[in-house]
Amino acid sequence: MARLTGPIVLDLRDVGRNRRGVGRVLTELGSRLLAWYPEHYHAICGPDGPPLLGDIDADRITIVGHQSQAVYEQFTLPFMASRVRARAIYSHQECGALWGPPLLLHVPEDPEIRWSKSSARATTQLVDPSSSPARERSRRIYSRLLMNRSLRRAHVVTSTRSTAADLAQFHRIRTDQVTVVNLGVDLDKFRPVDNGGQDPAPYLFHLSSNDPREHPDVVIQAFARFAAQVPDAVRLIIAGDLGPNGRSLEQLAAELGVSNKVAFLGWIPDEQLVRLYTGATATVMAAADEGFGLQPLEAMACGSIVVAVPTAATEEIAVGAEVEWTALEAGPMATAFAAVWTDRARQARAVAVNREIASNFSWDRMAKRLHELLCEVGS
Repeated sequence: MARLTGPIVLDLRDVGRNRRGVGRVLTELGSRLLAWYPEHYHAICGPDGPPLLGDIDADRITIVGHQSQAVYEQFTLPFMASRVRARAIYSHQECGALWGPPLLLHVPEDPEIRWSKSSARATTQLVDPSSSPARERSRRIYSRLLMNRSLRRAHVVTSTRSTAADLAQFHRIRTDQVTVVNLGVDLDKFRPVDNGGQDPAPYLFHLSSNDPREHPDVVIQAFARFAAQVPDAVRLIIAGDLGPNGRSLEQLAAELGVSNKVAFLGWIPDEQLVRLYTGATATVMAAADEGFGLQPLEAMACGSIVVAVPTAATEEIAVGAEVEWTALEAGPMATAFAAVWTDRARQARAVAVNREIASNFSWDRMAKRLHELLCEVGS
């Protein structure tokens, strides 16, 4: 392996508390690469990023403020990389810089497929307040103008074979330009734990956010149908920062007559998240598009049965696992809840089988493989 004469720049601007997406990936990856190979890497972070990455020398970090996606990717990032004489850039975005040092672009999913699914479900009652129609149109125009060019310039990494196939088919990039590197799970942190007598009543668990693509509204509607058919005490626990959508979801639960059975916890630390995964009768995933499926993987590592809407990525990582697949509709989802609610044998099997499957995915293995690729790109 060639030894680099300059640093590799890690684009860690999106490091943060978003445990379902890019924030989780960049935190796990960045903290490892910066600790293992300090002589190789320079990080570019937002103001809140450095504390999440561990003990890093200040001269190995550049802090950037808020900027538009286009300005940051096409000007700020390559300029900063050139200023530190970087040999390569790692970026986890849809588009990469069209100039500057060689680029390894980690593409989570094909945005065209995500947009088509969003358009098909444009009637949703929930709207992401951070994405106005004009802003969303601008983002799409930007990605469509530049994505093909940046993909052809870069070496591309995806997290699943399905995403790699999508990119090759719809963007006509060569297969030798794409490497599949699975994401991981921290098995020491995400594992079955003793709940210490907490939450003795059975419950379904859903981790959500302010992203309407996670469809917490459908989960609540399905739960209301399910709860009406079950004589026993049932609960739905929803965690995650729902943003302005939280009030609408609370109103929806009240309108459906289940406000006393639905608990909204807001953002929770990982320790509480693990306890909720472990104690849940099932963990509910309602996202209709996933770049990889970190949340299903972490729930599986805690031994939870998963009720999920099938996506190519989730189906790829969950082969052989205890998963109850469901359509993204309240009726079928309520039926899926009923299928797992009283199946004790299936719940017991999930504790062993789902964790064993999750053990095939490792953050350490991912970080080491990306380090190898970055050294090749920057050599």
